[in-house]
Amino acid sequence: MRIYAAYSHKGGTGKTTSLVLLANAIAARGHSALLLDSDPQQNFRMWRNYGRQMEVWDENLTVEYRDYETTPVMELEDFLVNANDSGKYDYALLNLPGIPHRFNQHALRYAELTLLPFRPTPAELAEMGPALNAIEKLKDDGEVGAARVLFTMIKAESKIPEVWRDYMSEARRRFPCMETIIRDSTIFSDILMRGTLHLNIKKNNGLGKYEVSKALEICDALLTECEAIVAQHEEENS
Repeated sequence: MRIYAAYSHKGGTGKTTSLVLLANAIAARGHSALLLDSDPQQNFRMWRNYGRQMEVWDENLTVEYRDYETTPVMELEDFLVNANDSGKYDYALLNLPGIPHRFNQHALRYAELTLLPFRPTPAELAEMGPALNAIEKLKDDGEVGAARVLFTMIKAESKIPEVWRDYMSEARRRFPCMETIIRDSTIFSDILMRGTLHLNIKKNNGLGKYEVSKALEICDALLTECEAIVAQHEEENS
């Protein structure tokens, strides 16, 4: 079971969206995933409930919630170990709360890749350093996999404000970044209201179907890049 996490020191960066994109790609490939949500908003559950209501939910995706303030470390560890040993899941996606908390530090130890969603604003750039420092500390202890900054909510290339370009350039200079970029599109802004995209495509026709298909291509590109990063990280540390 491969484990990916989304992590930041503040909310609203796109953690849930990033993992939902990965989950869509995983389901579209016919694989299974455990979606573990520790964010109090429980957006994974909302996504699942809406998808089931609209009959566009893939039951290969299993949603679980564990409260970050009340879940003991040993319970979290047992849960992930049992999920891995069950053989039911190809992936586990960890949606961590957007605050510095010891729960995150324990959960990150299991991640083979941690995504740090980043919308290019001064506040998020300021938080990126401490978030990556926390991961680097775990890395020094040999307790965490790779980490990458993922640009989210980015406007079309021709519409990116100059100041955003500066922040993106600064982030690329200072931190390891994903090549895949999540654009500020209608699909991604309301992705939690669409269920799983590959089933959405089968159910709908017309322009919406084309847009959803293009969005699913981005999902697949993100998963492909994540797989390549993990493979490279494993090779470098073997």
